[in-house]
Amino acid sequence: MSAIWPLWASALVLLLLAMAVLIWPLMREPDKAPAEDEDRAAAQLRRVYQAQREELEREWAHQTMGPADRAQALEELQRRLLDDTDALAAGAAAKAARAPALPERVWLRRSLAGLLALALPVAALALYLKVGDPQAAATVAAAEPQSHATSGVDVDTMVSGLASRLAQAPDDVEGWIVLARSYEVQEQFQKAADAYRQAIAAAQRGTFPAGLQAKLHADLADALASSRDGQMDGPVEQALADALRLDPLQPKALALAGSAAVRRGDAAAARQHWQQLLAQLEPGTDMALRVQNDLQRLDGLSGAAPVTEGGDGSAQGTAGASAPLLSSVHGTVRLGPAMAAQVREGDTLFIAARAEEAGRTPVAVLKLDAGSFPVAFTLDDRHAMSPELRLSRFRSVTVQAWVSRSGSASRTTGQPTSTAQPAGSASAPVELVIDHLTP
Repeated sequence: MSAIWPLWASALVLLLLAMAVLIWPLMREPDKAPAEDEDRAAAQLRRVYQAQREELEREWAHQTMGPADRAQALEELQRRLLDDTDALAAGAAAKAARAPALPERVWLRRSLAGLLALALPVAALALYLKVGDPQAAATVAAAEPQSHATSGVDVDTMVSGLASRLAQAPDDVEGWIVLARSYEVQEQFQKAADAYRQAIAAAQRGTFPAGLQAKLHADLADALASSRDGQMDGPVEQALADALRLDPLQPKALALAGSAAVRRGDAAAARQHWQQLLAQLEPGTDMALRVQNDLQRLDGLSGAAPVTEGGDGSAQGTAGASAPLLSSVHGTVRLGPAMAAQVREGDTLFIAARAEEAGRTPVAVLKLDAGSFPVAFTLDDRHAMSPELRLSRFRSVTVQAWVSRSGSASRTTGQPTSTAQPAGSASAPVELVIDHLTP
């Protein structure tokens, strides 16, 4: 069956509907006035006057009129009956006089209907052949499955074309990066690694920034590891070393270097790489949580002590080895009157503790709804951002609270915030007052 038959069927149905709307009124028989209608009108007229005669006789019987009045009323009634009967007869005669023109009108209407029945299909077909394309629908229907079947071939052709173009333009760094990522999508990881090598060479010739070159080395290491079924020794480690030499804080290189260190059993190196990576991430993000989980598993496997240690394996704080370690920090967060209009329903309250030894990375973060104040809180090891930086490994911290409208822990200008307050093992509960905006 032809792929175009639904189009013709639809056109035929629409044409028939249009013809029915136009021709049917012309084919209908005009209304006729049969002779029975005239007899029925005369009988109705007689009944009306008979009712009036009976009403007149009832009045005479009840002696409500005299003989002279009765005679006059009967005469008037008979005269009206004769007049109405004559008028009815005259109307019937007029209709009879017009009757000979009726067949002529019927013939004219039917002739017009026949002309439309012939001309309308011919005009529609001629117009469609003039401005339409009868094979368009069939062509589209036939081409659609083929396009799905050949989409993969088109992608391969585009990738091959890009590779051919880059062979003539080897200094196109962006082109090599696109080609490498295309090979990665196709899971051709060895070809992706070769493309990354070409991108690195082009970047070196073009004196591109060290940060970009470090990123390319990290991408090369990733592609090589995928092409070697996850093995991360030899050329993978060399690519990671080159990346970290160019940029010691390159995030992807730090993540992969930590994994490579775990593979070779070097827990200390893995911990160092992942802690450097964690320090660059916003607290509470998905990536930060994944890195924290990796550090926690690493700590469970190695049983190692934290980075900053005293002789007994505990963190050395500014208070000295004699100060006891923190077990938790308690306190209350209040909202200053000036900030009441700045906090809305649905905002998020963050409370974070930081230790001098840990730098910018919080050692504990608590996330709450900023629904009502004051808010009592407790920070302990359950809220640690890293197993290596648990609250119980420090002797003193500073605690600060702020309100985020977006729900993200990142600090931005204009956030309602409190002044950071110190907290130690022997200090009283911390009182935080959110009374100003982050500058």
